[in-house]
Parts: sequence; structure tokens; C-alpha cells
Amino acid sequence: MPSITTEGVVLRYANYREHDRMLTVISPEYGRIDALSRGCRRPKSPLMPASELFVSGEFVFYQSHDHFTLTSCTLRDTFYPLRLEPYRLTCASYQAALCAAAVQPSQEAEGLYRLLLRGLYLLAYDDRGDALEMTSAFLLLFADQIGYRPRLTRCAHCRVPLPTQSSGRFDIEAGGLCCEGCSSRSTYPLSAAQIQWMAATLKDGLSAKEKSEGAALFELLRRYVESRIEFSPKVSKLLP
Repeated sequence: MPSITTEGVVLRYANYREHDRMLTVISPEYGRIDALSRGCRRPKSPLMPASELFVSGEFVFYQSHDHFTLTSCTLRDTFYPLRLEPYRLTCASYQAALCAAAVQPSQEAEGLYRLLLRGLYLLAYDDRGDALEMTSAFLLLFADQIGYRPRLTRCAHCRVPLPTQSSGRFDIEAGGLCCEGCSSRSTYPLSAAQIQWMAATLKDGLSAKEKSEGAALFELLRRYVESRIEFSPKVSKLLP
């Protein structure tokens, strides 16, 4: 079968045999690609720069049935500054782990791919924003991308309209805010400012603007997203 050429970001790798690595790459066209990077750990291997975590570029894979082998890569970014900031590196690793769990082989993943690139760029190069706040925003937009956009304008149970500019309670299982009649002790209280932050983030996307309510929402959004994908990355234990 012919080779395929695609943009991609390395989500994770595992050393294999003496000189190889197995890579998991997210591609906007092909979704998750699990590929062998043969000989990349040899000294002066041309594949070594392309076989590191977070590397983005144009990858060329040789495909044989369902097996992929990396043959070359034109690098675009390594997001090297993340290696110099342990906490930002942890946040970036968490974002990549979520994408690795959600993306499927041979399924288009344009939205998740662009969201991850944006998240890595902000964590690596823009110090205006707080890393945990940006990760909270990433979680909210990630939920939207995988089809679990939280309900903020109507009760997640009875669907009655909810007043804007007011506080509320969020039900993780139901997937959104609840009215007073449907709320319970299992729901999370949210301030009006937190709800407005969520609505603004869903509208405007991921940015490095200071959003003081973002960090306070991290635990709620983490639980919400991980309940939907039924997976909790080990790195999440290092956050917040």
C-alpha cells in the first residue's frame, strides 16, 4: 500500500526493542496513528527528533495493512519550552493523554488536533495565562469536541430555561446546570462568574487571557471529562 503524508502531533511513545519506539500520533485526517519508528534511538538517527513527545510536523508513514512505520518527518515545532517548566509540562502531558484516549484510528480528528496544537502553543510560549486555567479551558472545549458540550442555558434534567447572570449547580452525570427543583447534594455549586466564564470560553475558544474563574473549575471539569471518556490519565494525579 502507498505511503500517507499527514500533519500530526506525537501524543506518547514507548521504547521498543533496543533502538525503536512505538509512537501514537494524532492526525487531523486519520485520527490516531500507532506507528513504529524504527531505529530512532540509534545515534544520529534522522527519526529521533520526530519521535519525541509533543513534536508536531508533517509525517510520512509507510502503511502495510493496519501497520504503520514512520519513514520521515518535516518538523514544525517541538514545544521545547515545556521541558523547562515542570508544571506546564504536566498540563501539556494531561492534554495529550486525553486526546490519546479520545481519538480513534481512521476517524477524522480535525477539531481535537487544532485544540491540542493551540493548547500546547499557549503552554509553551505564552506566559500571560495561568497553566491550570488554560487546562480548565482545554477541558471544557475538549468536552465540546467529543460531543459532550455542557448544558448551561437549560436544566439538564427538566429542560426549563435557566436565568442568566445567576449562580447555579452543575450535575456531572446529567451533563449540565440544574434548576433548583432538580438539584441535589451530588451537584456542584457554581457562581455566576464561573458560569459566565464557561459560556465565554465555549464561545471564544482557548486563549491566554486571564480568567480568574478557570482554575476554580478544574476539578469539576476534570471529573466531567474523565467520566465521559471513562479514563483517568495517571498524570492527572499531579494536578492542580
